[in-house]
Amino acid sequence: MMTLDMPHKLNNMSLFKLFSYTVFCTLCTTSVAETLTPEQVLQKVIDHYPSINVAAIEIERARQSIKVANSQTGWQLDAQAGIERAVGLFGTPSDSMALGAGMSRMLDSGSHLIFEGGVRREDSETVLSPAMANPATATNFGVSYRQPLAQNTAYTAFQESITSAELDLEAAMAERDELYDQLALRVLDLYFSASVLQTRIANVDQSIVRAKRLQNYIKNKTSLGVTEEKDILQVNAQLDALIAEKKNMKTSWMQQMIALNRLMERPWDSDITTTHKINVQTDAFDTLYLKAQKYSPKIKLMGSRLVLADSAIRTRRDERESAIDLVWFAGGQNYAGDTASGNTSETELTGGLRLEYKGMIDKSGIDAKLYQAQLARSAILQDRKLLLENLQYDLSSLLAEIKANDSALDAYEKSLKSETIKVDEAMQRYRSGRIDTDVLIKFEDQLSLAKLSLELQRISLMKRHYKLQIMLGKLWDEIKKPVFQDFLKGSYSAEAVQ
Repeated sequence: MMTLDMPHKLNNMSLFKLFSYTVFCTLCTTSVAETLTPEQVLQKVIDHYPSINVAAIEIERARQSIKVANSQTGWQLDAQAGIERAVGLFGTPSDSMALGAGMSRMLDSGSHLIFEGGVRREDSETVLSPAMANPATATNFGVSYRQPLAQNTAYTAFQESITSAELDLEAAMAERDELYDQLALRVLDLYFSASVLQTRIANVDQSIVRAKRLQNYIKNKTSLGVTEEKDILQVNAQLDALIAEKKNMKTSWMQQMIALNRLMERPWDSDITTTHKINVQTDAFDTLYLKAQKYSPKIKLMGSRLVLADSAIRTRRDERESAIDLVWFAGGQNYAGDTASGNTSETELTGGLRLEYKGMIDKSGIDAKLYQAQLARSAILQDRKLLLENLQYDLSSLLAEIKANDSALDAYEKSLKSETIKVDEAMQRYRSGRIDTDVLIKFEDQLSLAKLSLELQRISLMKRHYKLQIMLGKLWDEIKKPVFQDFLKGSYSAEAVQ
């Protein structure tokens, strides 16, 4: 039975250990640990990360820009109506009413097609001649076609606007992919840091098991009067150090777990178990470099900027040209009304051809803009060259690290085998009393370090393979990227809850 004076039997350190153990047990039992791969963690992060939704919105906005550009070739309708009282050329006051309407459309070629018509009725207070109709009604209808001959012919303003809108979409998608890659690198750093902590904790657990086994062995020998007090003190000190190290790692593990749960929008105390596998890339460097170059969002964005710079240069060169338009027009007019002798109605067909010219005398401003566009293109080419060089060096460095990591992994596997044999042999000698306890503890520490080093090398190699997958764009093959419609559904659901 527990007595009231029990607290007096426990020192402060024991109380602290008991409290710490209770807290950790509570945290670990709040939820069942969920085993998650890096892909699963990344999918959960993408499903909830706010910046990803912003990227989806930007892509949808860019798609709408294409519709805006295409709408330039749609029909435009205009109409006007009005009444007025005015004084004519000979000082005769008159009342008039006018109605007019028209439709126009820009064609893909840059030409314009226009249909227009109107009605005007005029009633004068006095008539200069009995032959003149009063009131009189004039109607007209016509069609005209404007064809550019010099400016806006090789690559029309409509085509430039379509190109600009498409490049805007490509840039938005490239920026989204770059955001994905940056987010993936951040998630992988957290994930594999957590994996390292779990490996260290598991390694300490194995060391604790061995230390307790050795402790029991020594206690049995102590009961027989075989071992010395220093052996017990040594193994107890080792065990206490291991337990303290594990508790310190548990604190770091909680920090890592909370950081991952925050990104995935899970309960802060949801436990996680890491597991991972990766497909090793065996292609030659040139093949991998071409794949990385084809996927790279930064290079895609630079390519879009380069095409946009070419478009700007074409536009500036086109602006230097004089505008020469050929206008065809045809139609009909009707004039009808009442005269002193009866009614009159006259209809005439109209049509013609005219040449319009407009030129700029001072072209220094346009020339400066053209030079600026050419300089911008040169800067983009330099940036693109630097990106390609950086990609080549980054890929070479990563592949070299993977190769060195593989070699180190083989070496650590051999080291672990050697350390295992050494500890087994030392344990046999210890049981026969041929080596001291401190030597055995030292050997077991070396074995524990060899196991930990091997696992850390495996995690490091796995992390580098995942980075290679990001560089090649292969990591996203099994991950669903959000679309604008999914964002809208989420927004509507949030508004409904509010």
